[in-house]
Amino acid sequence: MSSLLIKNAKVVLPNEVKLTDVLIENGKIASIGYEGKAEKEIDINGDYLLAGFVDIHVHGGGGADFMDATPEAFETAVSTHLKHGTTTILPTAMTATESDLTDFLNAFKAFKKSSEYSVLTPGVHLEGPYFSGANAKSSGAQPSGLLRLPDEAEMDRLLKVADGDILRWDAAPELEGSDMFAKKCLDNGIICSIAHSAATSEQAQVGIDNGFSHVTHFYNAVTTYRKEGQKVLAGVVEAAYLNDNVAVELICDGRHIPRDVLRLALMIKGADKVSAITDGMRIAGTDMQSGKLGSLKNGTDVIVDDTVAKLLDLSSYAGSIATMDRCLRVLVKDYGIDMVTASKMLSATPSKLLGLDCKGSIELGKDADLLILDSDFNIKDVMVGNLKIAKL
Repeated sequence: MSSLLIKNAKVVLPNEVKLTDVLIENGKIASIGYEGKAEKEIDINGDYLLAGFVDIHVHGGGGADFMDATPEAFETAVSTHLKHGTTTILPTAMTATESDLTDFLNAFKAFKKSSEYSVLTPGVHLEGPYFSGANAKSSGAQPSGLLRLPDEAEMDRLLKVADGDILRWDAAPELEGSDMFAKKCLDNGIICSIAHSAATSEQAQVGIDNGFSHVTHFYNAVTTYRKEGQKVLAGVVEAAYLNDNVAVELICDGRHIPRDVLRLALMIKGADKVSAITDGMRIAGTDMQSGKLGSLKNGTDVIVDDTVAKLLDLSSYAGSIATMDRCLRVLVKDYGIDMVTASKMLSATPSKLLGLDCKGSIELGKDADLLILDSDFNIKDVMVGNLKIAKL
């Protein structure tokens, strides 16, 4: 039996932060408050011990985008985010041709067969292509020329290629065919999420009734209270707030969401329904100042301006350059969120959303996906169960 004792850890537990010792046996959390000996012991002298981050929306990192559609691109991006504390990650595709989405799905399968890092990726996330092109606010950085209505035959072909790998899929609920889209997602055990939508609250509610249960990058590229002509309308934001069963995610890079908006979402929905994400793209985890959102072949050119990725004309943000450790610092140091709540948003809540009951928090019997961080929340060490992973 392999055992490791982490001593003098400031452990972020589900309901408190406690200075104690944690015993790990065979890649699982075996004891919290352990007073005995172990085969190996490390004293971390009051550094934080957190559950590994779970990022359910990320496009790339380390100079690679998952839409590059090669096993090497997947490994580069996944290993980059691992260095920054993400121990579970959903590679995310963006709006593209059916051919490019098929290449993305096939590359994921090849990555699963060839890379030890694939243990960090339980499945993938399709962000599109069934989105609204009603205006720039709803389409964001998604390529407007490829936006289209839900297509049952296309969905069936992609689902066949994926063979169970798709864990979440985003669409705009106001589009014709969105009822079919939601039903097909539900029938295949896929989380159905509202994104890049111009829906009114009434249209969003119909989508929720049909099976949409999540909102992608809440507040970004979805509607809220507004006036159109002589009529005042509510939107996706209000519909999400009015439905307790709907979960949301927020890009926590400190740029996409103001402090008070994030705190409002937490107050109304509760941390059990609010996940922190990066929406990180190719530039994340690098010092690059420009790159492609999407594949090198067909992607959109973006630049870094004031610590955020933007389209070249500066008309829209284009994903983020954040990693999850930056999100932690934003939540705690800049937005005043306590460590227990921040850890829940970064780990436990997204784990629960994906049905990964063995991950997301420091509790007995769970996987020892753990992070050691100093008082400024810099990553000092990353552990992934008892996996013998390549050196970071």
